[in-house]
Amino acid sequence: MPDPNGHKLFVNLGASQTRRRLKGFGHGVRKILSAGKNRSYVIHTATGRHLESLKAQFADVGCAESERELSEPIENLRNVGPTSAEKLRSVGVLSRADLERLGPVTAYRLVRDAHPEVTLNLLWTLAAGVDDQDWRELSEATKQSLQSRLRDGELL
Repeated sequence: MPDPNGHKLFVNLGASQTRRRLKGFGHGVRKILSAGKNRSYVIHTATGRHLESLKAQFADVGCAESERELSEPIENLRNVGPTSAEKLRSVGVLSRADLERLGPVTAYRLVRDAHPEVTLNLLWTLAAGVDDQDWRELSEATKQSLQSRLRDGELL
């Protein structure tokens, strides 16, 4: 039985950012609530093309109709700041699951191809972030291994 207040759409954006994005949108949006760091959910009554239009508002950050289907946003990864997150999203790395699927070397290569100004610090950030450690704690051996895989053109 559906919730009398509407359905939920979970989004990888904070509640205030979600509100700004949906300002003036309408289409059955009832309420926007926080669901944790860089996460919120939209209570809505949208169906059909209105629901598709609502989901399209969040295609760049990720959204899902159940919280379980939505992986942790890339911004929540340790060491990843807003600029790095924006660059990662621009190449389709929206969540921790996307990064884990691609691996840090492939994700770094995608970002570097689109944004040549990035440095190896981003590679260290991605490799350490997957293991929830500070990038400065990576050993020299790990960094050399990552650089070797980068040079060898590792693709997963």
